[in-house]
Amino acid sequence: MWNPLSWVMEGAALVAIVLSNGSGQPPDWEDFIGIVLLLFVNSAIGFYEERNAGNAVKALMDSLAPKAKVKRNGSWLEIESAGLVPGDMISFKIGDIVPADCRLTEAINVSLTRLPLRASLFLRARS
Repeated sequence: MWNPLSWVMEGAALVAIVLSNGSGQPPDWEDFIGIVLLLFVNSAIGFYEERNAGNAVKALMDSLAPKAKVKRNGSWLEIESAGLVPGDMISFKIGDIVPADCRLTEAINVSLTRLPLRASLFLRARS
């Protein structure tokens, strides 16, 4: 573990063994074993929490991956936006993010918000 609490506990375990021998007494094995067990429990809990946090981030990233409802071969499919090709007919509803540059063929009560930075503008500015 890489935190100060673990370092203090490791130091306490060493003190329980090394410094108790200074006056000719046997080492304090009960304290040493108790501290080491607490270190293992602390490590196991830390590992579990880190793994859960990683899984939560992965699930969040998967849910944020842009999807598109596309009509191919006469049926509607939901695919990742990266799989769109020119000529695909896409469908979106209120609140959806438009997954690609597209041409509007049919609309009812449409209002669009245009983002200030688009890839095509960025590429034009660099060349």
